[in-house]
Amino acid sequence: MPHFARSLQMEHKFQQVSFSRLVPASSLTIDRRYPILEGYRADTRYGPTVILKLSETENSTLKICLPKRYVDVLTDQDLTDLNSSPPQYDLISKGLHHKAVVLNMERHST
Repeated sequence: MPHFARSLQMEHKFQQVSFSRLVPASSLTIDRRYPILEGYRADTRYGPTVILKLSETENSTLKICLPKRYVDVLTDQDLTDLNSSPPQYDLISKGLHHKAVVLNMERHST
């Protein structure tokens, strides 16, 4: 492949990359529906957690670590269901209650 064509391919790959940032669950906008793109288990320095990748805009995503109380509640099958495409569920923050973030999960509305 000529150098020029490879260069264009590389430029195209960089343009396709979406921006993702890890944010605390408490920073989510209250009552906004965030489509869940992916959910997976991870080990952090604080112990096991579930990370959700949420759609913020067309070209940016957010990743949040769910509070520990969700780690044992979500099964592997639940995470498999969350990973379906197109998104089937939305995450909705209901704000803080006694210093704990309250999250709801609802069927994705189109």
